[in-house]
Amino acid sequence: MNFIEQLQNLNYIAITIATIASYVLGFVWYHWAVFGEAWADALSISKEDADNTEGLGGAFVISLVSGLSKTFFMALLMSLTGISGFLSGLCFGAVVATVFTGTSIGYYNGFARTPSKLTFINSAHSVVELCLIGAIVGLFS
Repeated sequence: MNFIEQLQNLNYIAITIATIASYVLGFVWYHWAVFGEAWADALSISKEDADNTEGLGGAFVISLVSGLSKTFFMALLMSLTGISGFLSGLCFGAVVATVFTGTSIGYYNGFARTPSKLTFINSAHSVVELCLIGAIVGLFS
């Protein structure tokens, strides 16, 4: 396996689209009308506190970088394992998110005594996000 060749063969248009989609998903997911109210309730914060983005510039940048890094490595893993197609990518994203992210959030939050509602909202977001990323990358491969 030639690692440089694998990197050159990635579909960077798909990576860009999937990164943007994951960022938009986060905006929609945590919107007050979707899971935002339940998320804020689990954190015991008001709508005003949840809507206040002052001082969160770094968090938004980290969110974008996080989406890009997850998308890039999902694309690389899918390329290395020969996974292609919308449904295969979606399933691969579900497995990766459930095994790595969902379980990690679950045990971190369990020991931190985080409300289970918050754990579910964040874990489900991770699963849906990596399913979306996998599906988009798979669609373009």
